[in-house]
Amino acid sequence: MSDHKDDKIEDILVDSELAKKLVPNKFKFTSQQGRVRRQKLLMGAKKLSETRSINDISLADVCEEAGIPRASAYHFFPNIEAIFLALRFLNAIEILEVLTTVETVDYDRWQGYLTALIQRCVHIFHDDKTKAKLIYDTNTPDFEGDSFGEDMDHQIVELVYERLSERYEMPKFEDLQDIFLVTYSIINSIFTLSYRRHESITDNYVQEATTASIAYLRCYLPEKLPSKNR
Repeated sequence: MSDHKDDKIEDILVDSELAKKLVPNKFKFTSQQGRVRRQKLLMGAKKLSETRSINDISLADVCEEAGIPRASAYHFFPNIEAIFLALRFLNAIEILEVLTTVETVDYDRWQGYLTALIQRCVHIFHDDKTKAKLIYDTNTPDFEGDSFGEDMDHQIVELVYERLSERYEMPKFEDLQDIFLVTYSIINSIFTLSYRRHESITDNYVQEATTASIAYLRCYLPEKLPSKNR
């Protein structure tokens, strides 16, 4: 891969403010040579996950695929779970970056904005099936009690809430962000069901996730939210 791609991975794993908040002290700064080796390990794990169950992939497997001595791999990742945590984090960063490009002003109502968010996520999963596998596969390791996943859920919900609040006069519910967290959980649960039945997020389940999440939010949001004066 190009040096630019190497630098991007290094910046995300080491310098990202989100990395410092969600996975502090897990990814140490390394030399240029170390950066390349770490990337090879990540790409090796990703390649293996395309055809194998994640739980069946060992650190030795990844080292062999990456062409990195096992003794050197321990300098970057203490175990196989840490490698997949890093991949999961990189995936989460990409998803958040894509979701930030969806603007509320491009849609007449909040329903259109929510639908667009769902479709953008699905597009990411269709482009790279290892991303959905790492989130929804039944064999995905439990990363440290899944606190990382919970933190990422809150990051996404906070983004959606802030974007809607910037454009609309939102109802005065004290627990409105919790309502959005339930909405996110509805979508996530339907995606999980789809993946575990079909090993993909199918069009039918995308429609189900969209319908169910909008129906739930309609219990709390008016059909048309009043826009804020700008």
